[in-house]
Amino acid sequence: MSNLSRGIGRIIGFQRLASRKSHHAPSSRTSFSTSTSSSTTASSPSILRNPLQWYVSKLDTHPLTTKIITSGLISGSGDLLCQYLTSKRSSSDDESNNDIEKYQPFNWMRTLRFTILGSFLVAPTVHAWYGFLMSSIPGSGVVAIAKRLFCDQGLFAPLFLPTFLSCLTVLEHVTPDGSDDENNNNTHVSDDDDSDLFSRITARLVNDVPDALVVGWSMWIPSMGFMFAFVPGKFQVLFSNGVGFVWNAYLSWKTHEGEEAEGDR
Repeated sequence: MSNLSRGIGRIIGFQRLASRKSHHAPSSRTSFSTSTSSSTTASSPSILRNPLQWYVSKLDTHPLTTKIITSGLISGSGDLLCQYLTSKRSSSDDESNNDIEKYQPFNWMRTLRFTILGSFLVAPTVHAWYGFLMSSIPGSGVVAIAKRLFCDQGLFAPLFLPTFLSCLTVLEHVTPDGSDDENNNNTHVSDDDDSDLFSRITARLVNDVPDALVVGWSMWIPSMGFMFAFVPGKFQVLFSNGVGFVWNAYLSWKTHEGEEAEGDR
């Protein structure tokens, strides 16, 4: 009888022990889950609290996608800056002439073209090009920097600038603004040749590339020299896009110079 009572007591003890473990296990799992989620949240930077750290983390996890978005935004912003400055200048001229009807609203299709080219032409090309340069010509010495600078501005820029302007002309051809005057004037060609895409590309390359290349060298050579010497590799596209903000504003003005002149008449 005593043995039976002892056996029943052991069974009851085991049940109580198992019950205690089952009660404590969820709390430990919950605390572990809470600590894990809090550590994950702490390790993920917020774009609102620290935009630079957030951008750096995205460069590490999604480098090309981050550069595509950044380049598109900067290219489109450069065109908006150009349109704002030229519109402000036209408005001041119109006020002096007591003519308010010449005000030109923003051309959002034009901005969209620059955004598309910045995202899907400039960013992937420059991402691959800078990666190739840094791996082919490593080092931070004067000779290595001079070699990369020569390859970038002496070989790459004279080829990429005509490519960019040609793609811009193609986009203008397939996505017209609905304004015949703009389409006729921004490539500096006659009415008879404006419908011919090849003629428009040729005219733009002849009229815009030489001046733009000289201006580009005066802007990009010192900027790229500084970049190759001091800017880390993963930030080079961002740095070039920062310089490109001003550069795209100039390109937007240069490729629509005839339109602005016509609008001021």
